[in-house]
Order: sequence, then structure tokens, then C-alpha cells
Amino acid sequence: MKRKRRSMGPIVEIILFCAIVAIFCFIFSLTGASGYITEGGTFETTLVVLNNFFSTAGIKHIVNNSLVNFQTLEPLVLVLLSLIAVSILEASGLLKKIFTPLKKIKPIYVTAIVMFVGIISTIIGDYSYALLLPLAGILYKYIGRSSSLGVLTMFIAITIGYGTGIIYNYQMYELGDITELATQSIITGYNYELLSNIFLLITSTLILTVAGTLVLEQFSKKFTRNEETDNLNISKKAARATLITFICLALLFIYCLIPGLPKSGLLLDKTQPTYIGKLFGGESPLNQGFMFLIIGILMVCGFVYGTVSRNIKNTEDYSKALTKTFEGTGYIFVLLFFMSILNEIIDWTNFSTVISTNIIDFIGTTNISGVLLVILVFLSIVLISIFIPGSVQKWNLIAPIYVPLLMRANIAPSFTQTIFLAADSVGKLFSPIYLWLIVAIGFMYKYEKNTNMSIMGTMKKIMPVILILSLVWIVIIVGWYLIGLPIGINTNITL
Repeated sequence: MKRKRRSMGPIVEIILFCAIVAIFCFIFSLTGASGYITEGGTFETTLVVLNNFFSTAGIKHIVNNSLVNFQTLEPLVLVLLSLIAVSILEASGLLKKIFTPLKKIKPIYVTAIVMFVGIISTIIGDYSYALLLPLAGILYKYIGRSSSLGVLTMFIAITIGYGTGIIYNYQMYELGDITELATQSIITGYNYELLSNIFLLITSTLILTVAGTLVLEQFSKKFTRNEETDNLNISKKAARATLITFICLALLFIYCLIPGLPKSGLLLDKTQPTYIGKLFGGESPLNQGFMFLIIGILMVCGFVYGTVSRNIKNTEDYSKALTKTFEGTGYIFVLLFFMSILNEIIDWTNFSTVISTNIIDFIGTTNISGVLLVILVFLSIVLISIFIPGSVQKWNLIAPIYVPLLMRANIAPSFTQTIFLAADSVGKLFSPIYLWLIVAIGFMYKYEKNTNMSIMGTMKKIMPVILILSLVWIVIIVGWYLIGLPIGINTNITL
């Protein structure tokens, strides 16, 4: 009987990625490999060279900064805080009460709900991954489907949602500022309007929800079903008490987001000129303390439901309930530690920046236009996103070249930014170094410890889904360009 080949495991894969990047940088640093970063607004260029990791400076830098980098890794804190909130909801029985009725719904409709919620959840940025990945696993457990399938479905939905969504987030606000700067070499005084691509975004949200649902339902056949085993009480009385509590807390929360009323707007950054800026600006209490606020609300709701339903009988039970979902999640934090080292090697050597700037410069010298240019720009951004998953960091590199390039081809900056958003979301799905993919794999391991888990194995498994959603995005972008419909309020594809 032929033995099933086992993978090397995600930790060894990350170590291998580190070695590949280090060796690549060593070899090509000897050739003087470099790239040029163009600054938006001034359009001055800065030389960036590929650094040799095996140099004395490189080794010292990694040794000196490995622990600091791990401590400041954003997903680390977000996942920790999210697990506290999800733990009390699960242990109290509230999630069982909410999710169990969904068993009666056809699986395809549940998938559609998860896809839609994941896509529009990007209004809260990376918080969506931290909160919804564990919740999706628990949801699928209670409806009798694979929890790993739930985690992967939510990961794909959130990631593809970074290119669209029916509600604007602060990232789009930041990208718009970068777009404005990039137009200065062609048009002075250009203003990016937040609603300039709203028609295309709403349409793509609906199309991607349908396409993702149909593809993922076929993909789901590869997963075995879960059996829900806990014996938590379900109480209508507790649900009513929790609903009243939640409504009161939600109204208070909303009041703190409304400017101009007595003692209102406490969670807004009042120095920002726009409401989106007030909500999600760098100094906004909402942006800075979002997870703290959500945890506080959920802890109260979990306590109310657990106490009334008798799933939580005393303060000791409550304390234990706050750690329930942490069981089996240690793998996530080990993976993030090794990923923090890989990220630091990539950053210090300028590996991603040099590769990306050379791709950008190559596209900038092309002499094509029309549909071919749109497709080439899309594919190049997907490729760059594999090396640089971060949206704002990447757009800072790309916009000063691509925005003027497409403006010369009579393509409006708003449509160029839409192309970027779509390609960015697809590229994240293709990237094995995307931190939230690593977190998703960690949650999958929580539910399937005996499964042969790996980064490349997981990507291989979901590759048909990624390819189909990528093709859907290309069809949406190219189709909209060819038809020439307005992409937003008073905004056309062409200048």
C-alpha cells in the first residue's frame, strides 16, 4: 500500500522561506541589484539596493530585533484580544443559541451569508480577520460542517473583500490621498472623491458573493463534517436579556460616534476634516481602541447570557470562560513568531521592494494602451502583492508610476485605484507570506490536529477557488472598461 506523502509542516516551510530569501539576496547583492522608489507629489527618485543578509550587519540586525518584531506584530495582539471575546461568547452558550438555528438553512445559503459578511467586514480593516476567523470555525461546528472549511471560507471572503465592499473604510481614504499626490505630474488640484467608484464596488460585491458561494460549495466536498459535542444550555430567557443588554450598549456606542450632540462623538478624532477620517484616523479613539470596546461589549453580553442560562454559575466559571477558545491555538503564535523573523529579513534586505520597483519600472516603460494595459497593470499588481501584501505600503510604491501612466492612456485615477484594489485582494490570496493566511492555518490546525497541514498544501487546496475569483475580478474590471459605464457618482472610467 502506498504511503501518503507528508508535508514538511508550516514552521519548516517558513524557515525554508527565510533561507531562500537570504540566499537570493546574497547572490543578487553581488550583482548590485537595486531599484528606484518614486515619491508621490515631488516625483523624486530614491535608490534602494538589495542588502546581503549574510553580512555582519544583517546577522546583527535580525538577532537584535527578532523579539521586538514579534512583540509589535499587529496580528499577534489582535488575535489575543479577539480570542478573549470569542471565548466568553462560546463558553456562555450564546454562539450556540445564535448559530444552531442555521442548521435548518441549506448549506449554500450559509456560505453566501459568510461570503457577504466577510466581504463587507473590511470596513473595520484587519480586525475583521481577528474576529471573524474564529467565529466562522465555531459557526461551522454548530451547523455540522467542517470548522476548517469555515475558517478558509471566511479568510477568502475577507481577503477578496479588500478589493471591494459596499461600505468605505479608512484604507480607501488613505489610498485616495496617495492617488491625489500621484496625479500632480499630469493634473494639479485633482481631488479623489470617496464615492467615485461606488457603483463598481457595490456591483462587484454582489458578483463576488455569488461566484465565491458557488465555487466554495464545490470546494467544500473535500472536507469532512464536524460533530457538535458540547452540552451547553440554550435559553430563550437568556437570549432576551442579552438582546436588551446588547441594544443598550450598541445605542451608547453609536451615540459616541455621532458628532454635534451633547457629550457625543467621544470616539471620534475631531481634528480630521472628513467623517471617515474622524472614525478611523490615526488618533481616533475608535481606531485605537476598537478591539477593547468590542471585547467589553461582548464580555458583558456573554456574562448576561451565561448567567441567566446557568452555563456560567459563578465568577470562577466566568474566569475560565474567558480562555475557552484559546485551547489548541498555541500553533498560531508559534507560526507568527517565525513569520516575524521572515518579515524582518525581507524588510532589512529590501527583497520585496527591489523586486517590486523593477516590475513597476518595467510596466512604466511599456507602450501599450486600452484593455491590454488594464490587464497588464492588474497582473503586475497581483505579482507585486505576493511580495508586498500590505496595501498602503504597496500603493505608495505603485501610484506615482501607474496613475500618471494610465492617465496618459485616458484612464481616470479613480478607476486606476479600483484596479489596484481588485488586484491587491487577489494578490493577497496568492501570497504565502500574508500574515493572516498564517493565522487562518493556525485556526485550521486547532480543529484538525491530525491533518497533514502546510502553507503550500493549503494554498494548493484552495488554488482553484483563488483562480476562479481572480478571473471573475478580471472580467468585472475589463467588462466595465469596455462597456464604459460610470464607476461612481459623477465619475467615468475615462478622464
